[in-house]
Order: sequence, then C-alpha cells, then structure tokens
Amino acid sequence: MSDITAVLLAAGHGTRMKSDLIKVMHPLAGKPMIGHIVDNVRRAGLEDIVVVVGYQQERIREYLGDRVRYAVQSEQLGTGHAVLQAAGLIDETEGGHVLVMYGDNPFIGPELIERLIRAHVEADAAASLLTAELADPGALGRILRDPATGAFLGSVEYKDATPEQRRIREIWTGVAVFRRAGFTALLNRLDRNNAQGEYYLPQVWEILLQRGEKVQALLLASEEDALAPNDRVELARAEARLRRQINERHMRNGVTIINPDATYIDEDVEIGRDTVIWPFTFIHGKTVIGPHCKIGPMTTIVSSTVAEGCVVEQSVVEESYVGPGCRIGPMAHLRPGCELEGAAEIGNYAELKKAKVGRGVKCHHHSYLGDATIGAGANIGAGTITANYNGVEKFRTEIGSGAFIGTNVNLIAPITVGDGALIAAGSTVGPRLEIPADALVVERAQAVIKEGRAASLKEAWRQRKMNREGT
Repeated sequence: MSDITAVLLAAGHGTRMKSDLIKVMHPLAGKPMIGHIVDNVRRAGLEDIVVVVGYQQERIREYLGDRVRYAVQSEQLGTGHAVLQAAGLIDETEGGHVLVMYGDNPFIGPELIERLIRAHVEADAAASLLTAELADPGALGRILRDPATGAFLGSVEYKDATPEQRRIREIWTGVAVFRRAGFTALLNRLDRNNAQGEYYLPQVWEILLQRGEKVQALLLASEEDALAPNDRVELARAEARLRRQINERHMRNGVTIINPDATYIDEDVEIGRDTVIWPFTFIHGKTVIGPHCKIGPMTTIVSSTVAEGCVVEQSVVEESYVGPGCRIGPMAHLRPGCELEGAAEIGNYAELKKAKVGRGVKCHHHSYLGDATIGAGANIGAGTITANYNGVEKFRTEIGSGAFIGTNVNLIAPITVGDGALIAAGSTVGPRLEIPADALVVERAQAVIKEGRAASLKEAWRQRKMNREGT
C-alpha cells in the first residue's frame, strides 16, 4: 500500500498510568505498546509510517530507530494538533490516503486495518472511522447516528456531550482513514472551541460532513479490539489478553502448553511443533525454540536459540545458543554469550558465562565456567571453577577435547588444558600454564601466606595493563 501514509500519535504523557515512563513505551508481552502498533501497521502492508512524538521522544526514537519517520508535537494541544505536526511529511500531490492511529492500542491488528482501508477505498469516502460498541464507554467520545437510518452524523467528546448522548455505547477507536488530497487544509481549519480548549481530530469529519462529503463510521471492531490501556489495571487486562492470544497461536501451531494461564511467552518468540512448555515458564525477547523440546517448569529463556530436542528444566538461559539434544538443569544458569554444541549436559547449580561448549560435554553440578572454551567430550567435575578475574582483568580458559577435570578444581586463567588431560580432584593450577595433551596434573601444595601483598600485587597488575594498553 505505497499510496497510504500512516500517522501514529505517540506524544501524550499518559498521566493515568502514574508513571515516569511515557504510556506508549509501557511493555505488553515483551514489547512496548508503540512497537505493537508499528508492527501491526507494517503487517497490513503500509511502509510509510510517521510517528508523532513529544514527551520522552528520545525513548521512542531509541526504540524505533530508523524504522519510521518522526514529527514533533512540542506542546500538547490535542489530537488534531498532533496530526497537523505530521502534515509536512505527507505528500498530498500524489493522491492516496492517510491512516491515523493512536499509539496505545495493540489489538487493532493488521486484518482490521486492511478491512477499514478496503472499505474506505471501495466507498470512495473522504474519511472512514473505525468504531466499536462498549458495555461501559466511560469518558470516551460518542458516535452520533441518525436513529432512523443509522447514517453517521458526527461525534461528540464526553465532556461536551449531553446526558442523552452519554448513554450511547458506540465509540471511535482512535483509527481513521482520510483522503490525502486537501488533508492539511482540513487540519488548518480546526479550532479550540470546546471544553478542553484543544484541537480535536474529530472536528475534521464534522467539516467534511458540513461540506456534504462522504464520511462513514464502520462498526468493525469488537470491544476487545478497542482495549487501549489507560491505567495499570487496564494494562494488566491487555497483557492477559495478549498473552492468551500468543499462547493459543502456538498451541494451534502444534506446541503443547500444559497450563496456558501460568505460561508467559513474548510476542516475537518462535516455537517448533511438538515442543512441550511446562508451567511457570517465561520466554522473552526474540527467542527461537526448535521442535521436540521440553521447556520448564519454572524456566526463564531470554533472547536465545534452543535447538531441536533440548530439555531445559528449572533454569535460566540468557542470550545464548543451545545446540540440538542438550540438557540444561535443573537449576542451571547460562548467562549471555554461551554457545553449546549438540548433546551437552549442564546440570544442577552450574553457571556459564561466555562459554563455548563442545559436543557431548558434561558439567553436571556446582561449577562456574566463565570466559571458557571446552572441547568436545570433556568432563567437568563438581565444584570446578574457572577463576577468570583477578580484580582488574578477565582471562580465558581453554579445555581440550576429552579432558577430565576432577571435582573441586580451580583453573586460574589464563590457562590451557590439552586434549585428554586429567586434572586430579582438589587441584589449583595456573595461571599462564599450558598443560600438554594426555598429561596428568596433581597439585597438593601447602598453603603459603604472604601478608600485605594483595594491594601491591593488584597495583602491579594495573600498571601492567596500563603499559600494555599505552594509557
């Protein structure tokens, strides 16, 4: 739809949220509200998107980046004034249409947007409004129709409505399509003669109706479609509905979710068929989970890839790659930057950070592997620690394929352990040590105490680092 410009209104504070964060940046299912709106508009086929920003605009710009264009509403003078700020970015010489949407309703999906635009174009209307009927419209503006014919007569803001008009249940959802030609001239005719002293966008269709042009109000949206959260209670309702939709989509695509009410999956997550998600599992960000996996219970996965046939139980996986057939947990923690090849096993109370783990590696209990590379088939005994930090710098540990690290071993980085080497239980080895392949290492030294040396040693390390970096 190259002939349509979308204008999304995201400049308001959202004071009823009682938050230091602008309303459209409050997250729903792992994504800010404005992110849902932009994605829905793009899925409807619209590429030219202008977001009107104002309060906390830097947050919105940082999140959306160059995916959209921006107009700035420096002073909050109403919805009509907000759209007017975008007028300079709308080329009216090429015909086409303008879609206007509020930036806080994630449930106006692409199908609904497409239906509204199609009806607008087919009717050759000057403006088309998307409306819904609510059981309790509250303080929202009301749609006015001819009682006999149902023809659209206009709308009225709640503060300006009569008691009889306030009994009307049909409301405007904040979505409308306008003919692009002459749109700026219409906006320039708006006035502030209302209870709020603001420039209301609905006055545009009042002007069009007065000129005898065709304006239609299309009751296409359900009450749930019109759910735009204004406070924390409504935000929680929106979150629950969105997560229910997400879970149902995955289940219809072949994923088993044991208890959907206790499973929390973000919008952008992908899950393969025949994977089973157990209760109290949280899957966030752009996580991809392959088929035939078992995830949970009580598991958190953040922006990670979990390949086919994995088990992740009672564990946390953050920004990592877990290869096919791996077993993680219970109570394991993969911190950002981990890469596990196939069939690796990371067990109870093991913590990994920036670790590259080869195929078939076993690290079953109570270990820390940080800034480490572990070759295929290596065995990491209980209590093994890679001491990667001296208080100033971090260093890497390299463990070869088939190496056997006994229980309660401390590997002081930087250190290299050759293929097939064996380090006896309780040994502390390194730093700057290269253990040959197939070597046996046994360390049983008596403790040596050198009083007053810690501070001077750290200072020497700092000086060495500064000299190396040339600072």
